[in-house]
Amino acid sequence: MNAMIEALVRTPLSEALGWALFHSLWQGAIVAGLLAVFRTSRARYVAGCVALAAILCCFVFTFYSLLPEEGIAGGARELAAPVASPVAALAGPAGTILRAGDLLAWLTPLWIIGVVLFQLRAAAGWMAARRLRLRGVCEVSKRWRSTLGELAARMRVYRPVQLLESGLAEVPIVVGYLRPVILVPAGLLSSMPPEHVELILLHELAHIRRHDYLVNLLQTVTEGLLFYHPAVWWISGVVRAEREHCCDDLAVAASSSGGAYEYALALTALEQSRWGTGSGRWNTAAGMAATGGKLVKRIHRLLYPKRPAAGSMGAPLLGVVLAVLVAWQSVAAPQSPKEKADPYTKWVNEDVAHIIDTREREVFLRLNTDAEREHFVEQFWKRRDPTPGTPKNEFREEHYRRIASASERFGSPSKAGSKTDQGRIWIVYGPPDEIESHPEGRGDSPPFEQWFYNELEEVGKRVIIEFIDANRDGEFRQTSDPRKRN
Repeated sequence: MNAMIEALVRTPLSEALGWALFHSLWQGAIVAGLLAVFRTSRARYVAGCVALAAILCCFVFTFYSLLPEEGIAGGARELAAPVASPVAALAGPAGTILRAGDLLAWLTPLWIIGVVLFQLRAAAGWMAARRLRLRGVCEVSKRWRSTLGELAARMRVYRPVQLLESGLAEVPIVVGYLRPVILVPAGLLSSMPPEHVELILLHELAHIRRHDYLVNLLQTVTEGLLFYHPAVWWISGVVRAEREHCCDDLAVAASSSGGAYEYALALTALEQSRWGTGSGRWNTAAGMAATGGKLVKRIHRLLYPKRPAAGSMGAPLLGVVLAVLVAWQSVAAPQSPKEKADPYTKWVNEDVAHIIDTREREVFLRLNTDAEREHFVEQFWKRRDPTPGTPKNEFREEHYRRIASASERFGSPSKAGSKTDQGRIWIVYGPPDEIESHPEGRGDSPPFEQWFYNELEEVGKRVIIEFIDANRDGEFRQTSDPRKRN
């Protein structure tokens, strides 16, 4: 039995495939390095798709070029003819020494087994998605069918799209390419505010407009063929993350009101409703869902957009050179822990800087993985939810409204509104019941404002907080702590 397996493995085709698998490692590393040059979500998404196709094409071309001179037909005729090793012949039966090609040829059966397993898993996912489309679904009301038509026209989706409620889907999801269907969890259309539902539907329509379902299918097939390659999985992760970012941008651009802030609230409410339903029974990886990607990172990207730095071609060219040098060493540059935790660092230092207590901050800073940080963020908001068990967290929504309002009222080109004293008080205690403003001051005194609160929890009644612009630079600084009243 072993002799037969060895006879099948040590053939020209197996050796050529083994070398192609080996060479694809450094080829993929170079392609992955080139992807780092791109900055915007749209450019990174397109570059990621091209990179996956390029790695697959390089693999196929390398395999073809390493076939025997007789070509594919000649290699096929020699499929059952073992490759004689001159070194092995000299060594004799007691001490057979194999060439590198003989060893690499043994990668072929392992690769075939892996491809079959990954493709079977992908096929199971697509079958589950198809069943999700056919079982436990019902038509939505005429009003929502009309709304979907209006949103599709706004998103420039001109092929028919069906909207169904599903008793099995946890989140809104697109299934199908030629006849796309948007499935929404049963009860979602009535439990969420209509404007939030429209934003979520715009996101799903963006997937349809961009042909993401088909691209995801081809991407999954490529992952199955190149399952052994770390660079492929990294690039594929970039593609999936940037795909969601691109759809987020399209949904915000097509929204009639609310913009990025309302869209962030819609995503947050949708994620909370998903957690409330427990773990799902269906594999929906084959579909396009609005909850794809890391929620915290997507919300930070929406609320705190970064402008790509302008520059000459020198930086991209330098990136290419460095990528090639790294690729030839077959070493992938690991992502630093600081970069990896960056969105969560922003969350603790900006979003909740004024409401997180010292103990919570200490616990958060000791966490080591993104999964732990994600769970901490979820529990942080749940502890402050005034109505646990409902899809909406009123405290979180009000908090982000205050952040947006503080940024608009007190922000400046040099300082974020949440970093000012007035912004901090606005975020912690909310808008005052009354404001007495003296922009010119009184006599020789500098400009000042007094904020009146009828009652503040844990502070008292009839609270007055004063802010003075002592430097006359437009920033009003708090003069006393309302919690330390005499």
